Amino acid sequence: MSRVYQKKFHKHPGRPMHARAELVACARELFIEQGLDISLDTIASKAGTTRQTLYNHFTSKTLLLAEALESIQGDLEAPFINAYKHHLALDQRLLEMGRAIQLHFYDPRVIQLQRLLILALVQMPEVLPDWQQRRTGHASAMLTSALAQEQARGTIHIEQPEHAANAFLGAVMGPMYPGVLLGDKVPSAPELERLNQEVCRTFMRAWSAQTSTACAV
Repeated sequence: MSRVYQKKFHKHPGRPMHARAELVACARELFIEQGLDISLDTIASKAGTTRQTLYNHFTSKTLLLAEALESIQGDLEAPFINAYKHHLALDQRLLEMGRAIQLHFYDPRVIQLQRLLILALVQMPEVLPDWQQRRTGHASAMLTSALAQEQARGTIHIEQPEHAANAFLGAVMGPMYPGVLLGDKVPSAPELERLNQEVCRTFMRAWSAQTSTACAV
């Protein structure tokens, strides 16, 4: 077989995946910047491809939005993994996790993402089941695992680690978060740290757990 023939029929197996990744990257940027009304033609053009190529990867705008949201969420949840330090005492781990949660949810990009998601669930309700299925929930999963391990060791006393983890995560975000999504001022770093400290102390007392100097009452 001649080299010309081989070149003509070589399929470049890496290109389809590269095109998909580029489409997702461009979509997530445009969705955040311009909202849900951005056209598929605009997304395809920014990605340097055609609408037909976009449809070859995503048969609907809903599917593209879901994958773009998942991509953003995955990037922004990365700090949770770094905050999960096995060698720390539980109260210290809670403080680290609390700080990571606050940095995550009060990040301007995440606030914009949450607003976009709320809008998407109103305008495109079909995205909800797919989004719920795709969400990884790193913070909740890791904290649930940590609490289950401490419960097994007998160092804390809780019946349902998953519910306890979600309660902690909600508390450390604070009651002001819905207002922030509606345009209220973001709390200062010292305000969030004071909240984090108090939530940590409260939950450690509620779980009847011993505390180190990092989260002492």
